Amino acid sequence: MDKRYTFDFDEPVRRRHTNSFKWDIPERHMGCEDVLGMWTADMDFRSPQPMLDMLRKRLDHGVLGYTIRGERYYEIIQNWVQRRYGWSLEKEDIHFCPPGVIPAVCMLLDVVTKPGDAVFAFMPNYDSLYGAAGSMGRRLVTAPLLLERSPAKSCADWHMDLESFERLAKENDIHTMLFCSPHNPVGRVWRMDELQALAEICRRLDIFVISDEVHCDILREGVRHIPMGSVPGMEDRSATLMSPNKSFNVAGLMTASVFIHNRSVMAAFRRKLSSWAMTLDTVFGTLAVEELYSDPACEAWLEEVNRYLSGNLAYAAETINRSLPGVSTYVPEGTYLLWLDFSGTQLRGDALCRHLVCDLGLDLCDGREFDPSKDDHMRLNCACTRATLEEAMRRLQRSRR
Repeated sequence: MDKRYTFDFDEPVRRRHTNSFKWDIPERHMGCEDVLGMWTADMDFRSPQPMLDMLRKRLDHGVLGYTIRGERYYEIIQNWVQRRYGWSLEKEDIHFCPPGVIPAVCMLLDVVTKPGDAVFAFMPNYDSLYGAAGSMGRRLVTAPLLLERSPAKSCADWHMDLESFERLAKENDIHTMLFCSPHNPVGRVWRMDELQALAEICRRLDIFVISDEVHCDILREGVRHIPMGSVPGMEDRSATLMSPNKSFNVAGLMTASVFIHNRSVMAAFRRKLSSWAMTLDTVFGTLAVEELYSDPACEAWLEEVNRYLSGNLAYAAETINRSLPGVSTYVPEGTYLLWLDFSGTQLRGDALCRHLVCDLGLDLCDGREFDPSKDDHMRLNCACTRATLEEAMRRLQRSRR
């Protein structure tokens, strides 16, 4: 690693009054002051310095015209997924979607389904992912993830209910599934045996899986992410969507990679991009992907941020379970998000949100965003400085209910 670059994730970065989606939406704060933004999934850390230097160099060039992705981009992507996941991709398997993963999900739904078709998702789930079905005029069919014990004491308490999935797929003539891996919000990183069992059902019932894997690089030590497209039997019946957005905190650059081995689906996806005039890329999106996925200093940054995030998650989970009666959580296997269970308190829904924001100064994600029935859950983003997280824990401990 280049010794010019050091990582200091304890350094505060002022994000207020920068048009930050996480910090500067006043209506989320209900008129209250000094509210900590702990909700949407981005980090409060500066992105890797080599990438920032590359973008500055491109700015110095002075011309920011229409941009394509050259051969180097595809080679870098191939090397990245091979090195990180042991997955061999052909160039023809790789495409992109400049706005990001969710626009790619919507386009893929338009490719592999027609209006009125049933689409399956396990719940709870990322709202923009399962919400894509409704926004594209498809009928969402859901089943809850299985929970071994309630409240969950470990991330491993969560499982896919494959019996319900198969039954509902048959009853509703389902041929498309929206999948989240690592799972947002519960934090599961699915094992190969689980994915193989899912793949067997998809093979028998001819189900195509659109897999949102945007959190794939944010993992606890010893945990392995398995891309859906690398699972035996899923090569031709899946689209795997990845992005550096969560891994390197570059969501504002609006870029995503789309991996599709099925040639007819890939051709249709390319046509869809063309019909929406999205065949070109953003200047900075292309450069960012190439730098982040090829520079050893950027990969070292990722390893260090994972260690820092794991420490934050362990600290917050231990503090909550020890000192907040009626509230429980656990350390997730992936993501930097804690799924908080408030079912042991009297607070629910809007009252819970108001209490957190107005009484405690904490803006968390409402559990109902991930499942309308989860009015007693909240999602807490721990991708912040330890000092910010410690202040959040102090505020939570002020709760009297």
